[in-house]
Amino acid sequence: MENEKELLKELEEPIELIDDDGNVNEFLYIGMTEYDGKNYAFFQPCESVEGAEPDDVVLFEIDFKEKTLIPLEDEDLMDKIFEKFEIINY
Repeated sequence: MENEKELLKELEEPIELIDDDGNVNEFLYIGMTEYDGKNYAFFQPCESVEGAEPDDVVLFEIDFKEKTLIPLEDEDLMDKIFEKFEIINY
């Protein structure tokens, strides 16, 4: 539980994510949801990011034990998680 609180506190500030080309971009944490026993965090870019729309969202699995964000690559899983997030938050 302590790792969860620490990580969520850290997410109050913009975080830097590095894309596949090595570009560093800042993102804001916009929310979290649980799906199938795992936690997922949603981020939006602070500024314009090449190849992304202003309202695009980046999704990561949260590993509270290791205090890390794990990128998702399964498009079907991402769609299901985002649908749940939309239902809860909109």
